[in-house]
Amino acid sequence: MRYLGNMAGGLQGRAAGWKGSDFYLSAMTLVSRFLLAILALCLFPALVQAAPAVPPAFERLVPTAFDDGLRLVELRPRCQGCPRSRVLEFASKDAATPAWKEQVSVQDGVTAMYAYPDTEYFANVKVEQSMPGMFEKDRSLVIQHLEHTYRRLRGRLDAHLAADPEAAAKMAAHTAPGREPLVFEREQVNGIDVLSYTVNVLGMGGGTISQIQFFVPGRETIVTAYLLVQRQSKFKDIEEFLRLRTAFILGYTAFLAS
Repeated sequence: MRYLGNMAGGLQGRAAGWKGSDFYLSAMTLVSRFLLAILALCLFPALVQAAPAVPPAFERLVPTAFDDGLRLVELRPRCQGCPRSRVLEFASKDAATPAWKEQVSVQDGVTAMYAYPDTEYFANVKVEQSMPGMFEKDRSLVIQHLEHTYRRLRGRLDAHLAADPEAAAKMAAHTAPGREPLVFEREQVNGIDVLSYTVNVLGMGGGTISQIQFFVPGRETIVTAYLLVQRQSKFKDIEEFLRLRTAFILGYTAFLAS
């Protein structure tokens, strides 16, 4: 027993001496830093996950963060060797095949994906620079295509609701108050021309709730944003979505105008 007592006393003495040593202090510092890092990973994932690097040519065209928590989470360059254009398909009213096609020039571009923490993608954004001297023609075609797409969707929707009063009543009950089920808007926000169409009923179909066009003549760039249907989202109803949409437009146009 005396031996055990002496051994215990010796260990206590060594421990006391070790606690005051530089090795102990260094070890505890490392442990503390490790625990703080783990805590940061658990509590603040957005702080430790850096936004994707934006190429210099797009630094003034692709925001990395918005005031409401929306973040750039993925950035993809346009494919190498792609044609210097993209095709716009103008579909006929009663067939899936395109009635005609137009080409919009693309000198370079990126796809930017945005999301709120712990949600799926909120926005899929195509940022495309026109070929020199082609911006005005490209803008005219993009506007024509968006208007055509809206008229086609609106025509099909109106025909369906007219033929099915029960469906019309259900849609009216789920449409954002004071709004049409499908709207087209043209406005200027922070000095940037903005065109869009929005489905004011969640779950009406399709993967896009709103398509938004930003036009930036000074940089000969057209931005196309698709705000997406999500299973895991920050919004729970159409009113919440519309508030997030407004914040997205205000934030993106303010960035483009800066």
